[in-house]
Amino acid sequence: MKPQFTLFYRIWHWTMAFSVIGLLGTVALRKSFLSWRSNAEVIQTQLASVGTDVSFESAKMVAKAIRAPMWEWHYIFALFLAISIVMRLVMVFRDPKIFPLLVFIRAPKEEKLQRGTYFFLCFSLMVMALSGGTLYFYEFLGFTKEGVHWVKELHENVMYAVLLFVSMHLAGVFRHELVTKEGIVSKMIHGD
Repeated sequence: MKPQFTLFYRIWHWTMAFSVIGLLGTVALRKSFLSWRSNAEVIQTQLASVGTDVSFESAKMVAKAIRAPMWEWHYIFALFLAISIVMRLVMVFRDPKIFPLLVFIRAPKEEKLQRGTYFFLCFSLMVMALSGGTLYFYEFLGFTKEGVHWVKELHENVMYAVLLFVSMHLAGVFRHELVTKEGIVSKMIHGD
């Protein structure tokens, strides 16, 4: 089954790509430059060097305040991810034979890796969206912060699967562009 890159499909694809890149980017910032642990130490050390002593808790509070705007962007990208998931569900309801699990099951042997990667990417993104939504709305859903700790662990661990599957997706795109010369990137931008 040759994919048709309709305008709706391309808008969905680039909305999904934009949101996933943004989400992974904010997580990369959280784990590196905007880590409250390392920034709290820097704040505490720098203030101590000019004669101002602050507790680690106070430095931690300042470090978290510095990275708060980054989390707002994380939530905005998450909203775009939710919109792209709804768009994909609309496509699946219009044409149930494109449901990723069915496409994987029906794929010829030589396409199993590609279709399986796509299915697991879709599944991982659904888990990310549901767990992220649960974390964001935990109080509304009647959970305590401690009660959703396992959801936070799941959310963070599935991020590594998303990173793996996105890397595999990009490797496949490069392979198609450089080896088979199908012009898939151009088709994804301009259509069939």
